[in-house]
Amino acid sequence: PSLQKSLNSRIFYNQAFAKNLVQWQTVYETNSGQLPQQDFTYVEVEPGQGSFVWFDYNANGVQELEEFEVAQFQDQARYIRVLLPNQVFIRTHQNRLSQSLSIDPIQWANASKKSHRFWSHFYNLTTYLIDRKDRNNFEKINLNPFKSVSGQQLGLQSNFRNQLFFNRGKQHYTMSYSYFNSELKNVLSFGAISQKGHGHQYNFTHKLRQQWLLNLQANLETNTYISDNFSSKNHQLDQLIINPKVSYLLDDNKRFDLFYQFQKKDNLIQDQELLEQHKWGVSAIWTQNQKAAITAEFNYFSNSFSGNENTAVAYQMMEGLQPGTNFTWTLIAQKKLTKYLDLNLNYFGRKTETSRTIHSGSVQLKAYF
Repeated sequence: PSLQKSLNSRIFYNQAFAKNLVQWQTVYETNSGQLPQQDFTYVEVEPGQGSFVWFDYNANGVQELEEFEVAQFQDQARYIRVLLPNQVFIRTHQNRLSQSLSIDPIQWANASKKSHRFWSHFYNLTTYLIDRKDRNNFEKINLNPFKSVSGQQLGLQSNFRNQLFFNRGKQHYTMSYSYFNSELKNVLSFGAISQKGHGHQYNFTHKLRQQWLLNLQANLETNTYISDNFSSKNHQLDQLIINPKVSYLLDDNKRFDLFYQFQKKDNLIQDQELLEQHKWGVSAIWTQNQKAAITAEFNYFSNSFSGNENTAVAYQMMEGLQPGTNFTWTLIAQKKLTKYLDLNLNYFGRKTETSRTIHSGSVQLKAYF
């Protein structure tokens, strides 16, 4: 047998410049180990106790792996994913590099120069992570996290994000702009799965007269999902979200929200489904000195959907809802009975044009020892 090499290491570097104006942190790690090449199946459990839902998309009465989705609602969560016994292990080598760079001119807030005081309102944070897993069946160890030998890659996680803030944390004309670019690849027993995404997010927050809080969020994203063997799940979504919200702060313990959201999703491949969604909602939060809390929310959805609604892509685009009019409502109550006992009540309901009203809930008594 050929000689196999392994290396476990960690390098950490942290540096601050110009009196903490700039902070730099780098972490580089290598790990050698084994990764199980495991198959899995889905097992039915009590309603609400699982994490997945099954849809018989092809109406053949047979549960197939590509027909299971992550459940969007508690009453649908009737299946769990169970790993099957497996004796196949793959030797792996992992390279992981993380980098963060922050620029914080807050120290200039009281500077004599107006230009310095202006820049003190800003804060910028840049983060980057790349985590790569390769087969370790060769004599040489690849220490470059940006390179992989052809056919040897088992997994890849790559994330880049830049966030620029104005008046961070002050709720006074507070703004932020974020850009992200991510990639995730995994080689599983049934084939490779690839997920890619990039987008922009803008957020504005401002407080008026200590009682009114205004918030506006806008997202522009593109998300792609490609599966080698389950092509019915493949999609490339262009997504636009605009979400204004007005909050009334009665006092420190009571809050009321009124919000609207417009969402447009356009699938650029396969059947090219299109969704335009209008959402109106109200919510309220009441707390009592960390001893009790009640949260209630009601939402109205109007979905205009073009395409086959009984597909995995449609379920993902509409997040479990149906075309036309939808209603959802929730009520969550928490009460601290004693120092060692907590009582939690959760209720959820929803209604669509074509289905009856569905109610689900749970009661939990939690004891601390």
